[in-house]
Amino acid sequence: MNAITIRTAAVLTILAALFPLTLRAAENPAFWKYQVKGEFAPVLANLKDSLEARQFLITGEENLAKGLENNKQVFGADKWNTIGFKDATSVHFCSLVFNQEVFNINMDWSILCPFKLTAYTMKNKPGVVTIITIRPSYLLAKDPHPKAREIGRKIESRIIEALREGGAQ
Repeated sequence: MNAITIRTAAVLTILAALFPLTLRAAENPAFWKYQVKGEFAPVLANLKDSLEARQFLITGEENLAKGLENNKQVFGADKWNTIGFKDATSVHFCSLVFNQEVFNINMDWSILCPFKLTAYTMKNKPGVVTIITIRPSYLLAKDPHPKAREIGRKIESRIIEALREGGAQ
């Protein structure tokens, strides 16, 4: 093998080893993201039912896609949806138990409630619903309070269990 081939092989080996790191770097550690197969409306209904079954209260819902579509004249018909989303709805939900728990420890944590999920579909992936929410464990990871990480994990675990269950129905 000549020197160019050896160098090329070495560079390709290094790039191949770094490829998984590049993929991970593109993900945001503050988000929990999950995809399920199904039609948007039934998946969204199942997610809300599952949250309520886990004693979360649905406090609000916004059809983000419809809101943007209704105002596309503001942005221009060719600019309001440049990435090709089809559906996008945010659901706000809260837990009175977690509210009480965090309020009695640190009022700054009240920013966690209500929690929020966004479910969306893309035109180029029909039948796939993406569910995304902010990870409370990420938000509380560097909080100096000794219970912060434990509470963040506990809240996140209950939310994720509810969303996985709702997405699986």
